[in-house]
Formats: sequence, C-alpha cells, structure tokens
Amino acid sequence: MPYRAAAVLPALLLAAGCLAAPAPAAAPASPPPSAGGRAVAAAPKLLKFGQAVRVKGEHGRPLRITPVGVFYHQPTSSGSIKPRNRYFLALAVRVTALAGAEQMPLPYGRQWRIRQGGRTFTTSTGRANMAPWIGRAQGASITVHKGTPEVVYEAFDVRARGGILEWSSPDGLHRWRIPAKNAGSATHAAIRDAIADYEGT
Repeated sequence: MPYRAAAVLPALLLAAGCLAAPAPAAAPASPPPSAGGRAVAAAPKLLKFGQAVRVKGEHGRPLRITPVGVFYHQPTSSGSIKPRNRYFLALAVRVTALAGAEQMPLPYGRQWRIRQGGRTFTTSTGRANMAPWIGRAQGASITVHKGTPEVVYEAFDVRARGGILEWSSPDGLHRWRIPAKNAGSATHAAIRDAIADYEGT
C-alpha cells in the first residue's frame, strides 16, 4: 500500500514543522501605570540620617545641609503648651555655605516635612510653631557665612517617633530615615536650655 505511505509522509513532516517552530517573543513589561495612566516615578533614595545634600539657598547660592540631631519632647508642666498630636520634635540641621553668605530658603515652594504612617507633618502642622525652642534656639532665618557652618533648629508636632524626613524644593526631593530615639546629643543642649527657660524647669 505505497500510496498510503506517500499520503501520510507529508502530513507528518508538516506536523513536525509546527512543533519545531519557535514561539513568538514576549513583549517587554510596561511600568505600572498610575491612576492617571502615567508611569509611577520611583521615590528618591532613602539616605541615612546624618548624610549631607547640596541645595540652593534663598538667593540661589549653594548650601550643604545635614540633619544632625533629633529631640522628642512631651511637656509635663501644667502651664506649658502641649502638642496637638503627641510629641514636639526638634530637628537640628547643620547648614554650610559653599559660595558666600546665604540663608536657608523661605518656606514658599521649599519645605521640611515628616511622613509617618500615611500622614504628613510640616513645620506649620498642629502647634509646631509653639514648640518651646521657637524664638529661643537658633532658627533657619540666620545668615550662614562660608567657612562657618551653623546649626539651626526646626520644630514639628508629630504623633509618633521615627518616620521619613523630606526636604522638598523645585530642584528635587531628598529623604532621610529619622531615628526613633533622641539622636545627635551634641545638638541637645540648646533645646534643653530653651525648654528649661520656657517651662521654668
């Protein structure tokens, strides 16, 4: 029955060719879209507390800023102002002028903020502007001269310890992990003195 073999042979060759054909390459994965259909940008690198970054000052000259201290305070005296959340947090920042006298930028489009558990706290959240070191410890409005770094203090009213510290400006975003305990003991004397002066302790 040679005619049957002749008929079966082309069919077998066709089947073998289909099995050996390479599968089409998979399309490259697309980045996950955001709610608006655009790709979600990756968050900036999380720096260690104490790492310095370069930013622009109020007049455009370069500054190097370094978070160097954290102090958590819960007032206990009966006549003292209490935070609206749980803690007053003092942030000590060493500011170095790199090219002549300069100041930290005013908080218009640039600001410090702390993120904790889905909430954001700025220097105007809650009663931050009533922290006992405001007006007593050196604030960010001072002029810093080249070769003479200064430590300035910011205040926050936060609900917990730790979190993510951010410096946001039109030039970018910098992020640090905040210690959950008091840190940078060399910066604490000014805060303790201010608290003692305010609370009379």
